[in-house]
Amino acid sequence: MPEPKKETIKHGPGRAIVSDKVKSHANDPFFVKKNAEAKEALSKIDLSVLKKK
Repeated sequence: MPEPKKETIKHGPGRAIVSDKVKSHANDPFFVKKNAEAKEALSKIDLSVLKKK
C-alpha cells in the first residue's frame, strides 16, 4: 500500500502540512467557551495605553 502524499509548505524555519481534510473547531464547545472567556477578559482591560499619543 503506497503512503499518502502529504502537501508541505517550506516557508520559514519549520515544515507545515496543509490539508483540506482538517476538522473545523468553529463549533466545538471547548473553543467556543474559551473564545467567550477571552473576549470578556479583553473587554475589561484598558488598551488605551497602547495608542500613540
